Amino acid sequence: MYDIDGQANQDGLRVCPRCATELSSGDVRGHPRLTCPACNYIFYLTPAPVTCVIVERDRSILLVRRRYPPKTGMWCLPAGFIETGESPEESAAREVQEETGLDVRITGLIDSWATSEDPRTPVVSFAFTGAIVGGELVAGDDADEAEFFPVDSLPDDIAFTTHRNAIRKYLDGRYPPRGPDS
Repeated sequence: MYDIDGQANQDGLRVCPRCATELSSGDVRGHPRLTCPACNYIFYLTPAPVTCVIVERDRSILLVRRRYPPKTGMWCLPAGFIETGESPEESAAREVQEETGLDVRITGLIDSWATSEDPRTPVVSFAFTGAIVGGELVAGDDADEAEFFPVDSLPDDIAFTTHRNAIRKYLDGRYPPRGPDS
């Protein structure tokens, strides 16, 4: 039987989605892949695209506390998977609205990266900046809390290394370190 959840990370994928033959592990052009010996199907584990957004207000960064795994109870940037037919910018604004109640205008791209940090599937992430244009702060969707934290008092338990790195890169550009002669 074809396991659609297994398709995301291949852990549950046991039989070929084309012909139902049991899959085997093999090397395909230098990469380990699940393959079908009967019809030559190759399972390619491709990354899922995700977005996150840094929203700053009064020298504070908007974070949400995760309601669901992975990393339940830890803080992160408003973030989520890009839906079919959505641009990365549309996804970013939607995720902020769903998780925080705030409407934002996407104002820039901080960085992008590929990672396997999410245990569900590898991802390609886009970190954006956003400016509030409306709405009211209220946690929703995948977040059980939404809060602005002063840039010099961010929580230690930020869920993802990539989010910590995006925040650091943003803050370094916005508030460069001052030397003794500054």
